[in-house]
Amino acid sequence: MNLPAVTCAVLLTVWASPLWGQTTKQLTQDSADVLVLDHDFTGPGEIVRVFLQNGQVYRAELSSSNVSLEIRGVVRTIQAPQVYPFLASQTSSGSTFLEIYPEKDAEYEIRSTAISASKLPTRLRLYRDVGASAGRQYVRANRGWEIGIEVGGGWHSGFVQSGAAPTVESDPADGTDVEACFTARGAALSSRFSACVLGLGHQSQHGARSILWVYTEPRFRLLGSGGIGRSGWELGPVFRFGAGMISASREAPVLFAPGIYVARSISSSKTGRWSLQASYSRAFYKNFTLPTGGVPATPKGHRVSFGVGWYR
Repeated sequence: MNLPAVTCAVLLTVWASPLWGQTTKQLTQDSADVLVLDHDFTGPGEIVRVFLQNGQVYRAELSSSNVSLEIRGVVRTIQAPQVYPFLASQTSSGSTFLEIYPEKDAEYEIRSTAISASKLPTRLRLYRDVGASAGRQYVRANRGWEIGIEVGGGWHSGFVQSGAAPTVESDPADGTDVEACFTARGAALSSRFSACVLGLGHQSQHGARSILWVYTEPRFRLLGSGGIGRSGWELGPVFRFGAGMISASREAPVLFAPGIYVARSISSSKTGRWSLQASYSRAFYKNFTLPTGGVPATPKGHRVSFGVGWYR
């Protein structure tokens, strides 16, 4: 197995452990649900109002399906809560159970839109599900990781693709980089770690061979803010480790590039956000062939990159 393949396997093993090896804590749930509304709907057009809290889970029990109901915010700009069936079908008694997930602290109105020909009333009892609410709050407060993808490109200064010191006559030209990677970042507000877990990049250089890189790139936020649902700036060190492949060559160069990055996170929803980033790094290359009689040296270069990412 060649060096790039071994490196790829090692990177997957190293990064998979923190991403999927997290332990799940047991939640202590209180079964004492709280009744917040009890109302009988007897005809179309009836409206009842109730205040619902963001982050809580509510369970609605309908004694029958004789009345069609809808729920929406009293203020029309308020997003309607998400409503899901608690059971796959009605119970033998004809009752229906639903779960309601509001996204805003607001007053909502529940309105009957139609009633069946029997004109029998339907009783609505609305509970705050204490156990499910505690679970929802726990998941929100203890998110493990955001995952996503980044694409980018940039410029690198010229370097001699050789293990020997450059001669006076050598004048390596600069080149460009194009890359994409699978990414992960800590989702909690206190987390300072993010990374390009596994990336693939193409490095071209005028007058020299192109190199295909498999790389990983951990980053550590020193300044700025993080966490799901937040926009902000961040700044910190970045470290790239890569293994290269050159077409029609047995050379397998490796790369180490410490540097600094700056990023701007733009929250677009409760579950996702965009990220714009720029970085500078000083690249050190190894494992190029040393010509006979050459003086060993480490090729070095500068790298400037720009990219965009999406996380959720």
